[in-house]
Amino acid sequence: MRAIVTGGNGFIGSHIVDGLYQDGHDVAVMDIAPPLPSWDVPQSVVQARLDVATQQAQDFIEDYHPDVVFHLAAKASVPFSIENPVEDARTTLLGLIHVLEGARRAKTRKIVYSSSAAVYGNPSVSMPIQESVDKRPISPYGVSKASGEDYLRVFSSLYGLSYAALRYANVYGPRQGLSGEGGVVAIFSKAFVKEQPVHLFGDGLHTRDYIYVQDVVRANLLASEYVGDIVCNVSTGKQTSNQALIQTLVEVCNRQVPILHEPERSGDVRHSALDPSLAKDTIGFESGVSLLDGIFETYSWMKRMI
Repeated sequence: MRAIVTGGNGFIGSHIVDGLYQDGHDVAVMDIAPPLPSWDVPQSVVQARLDVATQQAQDFIEDYHPDVVFHLAAKASVPFSIENPVEDARTTLLGLIHVLEGARRAKTRKIVYSSSAAVYGNPSVSMPIQESVDKRPISPYGVSKASGEDYLRVFSSLYGLSYAALRYANVYGPRQGLSGEGGVVAIFSKAFVKEQPVHLFGDGLHTRDYIYVQDVVRANLLASEYVGDIVCNVSTGKQTSNQALIQTLVEVCNRQVPILHEPERSGDVRHSALDPSLAKDTIGFESGVSLLDGIFETYSWMKRMI
């Protein structure tokens, strides 16, 4: 298989590149940013330093002629999107449209799209959330991701470009947090490594569904082989509060750090957990890494890097 990974020099993308390379596939990365310093890039991986929201990106996809495009390039931050909605839409949504057009011209078989739990907003339903719940995002980032799913559906209907839209829960793991890609697990882990205070926004009872990055890699590879279009959650289905996350790190590190309470941030979803049943029934995906094991691996990696 020939594959392009947009945003492949970033946190999740670099792990997907590794997974594809280890399986013997030909891989090209399209990313405006250089590879993460903590990543040992496989020598055979093609590097295209391109802005995803440009004609040059389209041309590269057409010339490379990939079987599958794994599209991760985005401004992956709710706070950033609130402060910079135009730039968020340019990269996250307009970038997707350029990728879709390049893939259409290249006669690509499949687009595997990194969507997000942010498309659901704050639904008034019991957790975990199923894919049938209406999309009601409450941040520009969530709007961009939700609109991207609509573009995938339209390109499939008009041009026959098959897609898998994977709505990620909160992804964490090694390589996150040292080069601007935050994530609360990375932020908290870094604080514990440096023995610095943890900043806790709101009452600490906000919950998220944390999924380890290697599980997300498996979901992407399975989705790339699925026949037909699919929109599914990639998640564990379990809620973990920020307070519980801190306690897990205390267990892993066997020490406490000071906690600084901060005001709640606008645009933050109160509770989120995604039902993983559809992914299991369709693409055959189930999460396999426990939160305790995943945080241990993340903390251990962070300790080596700092």
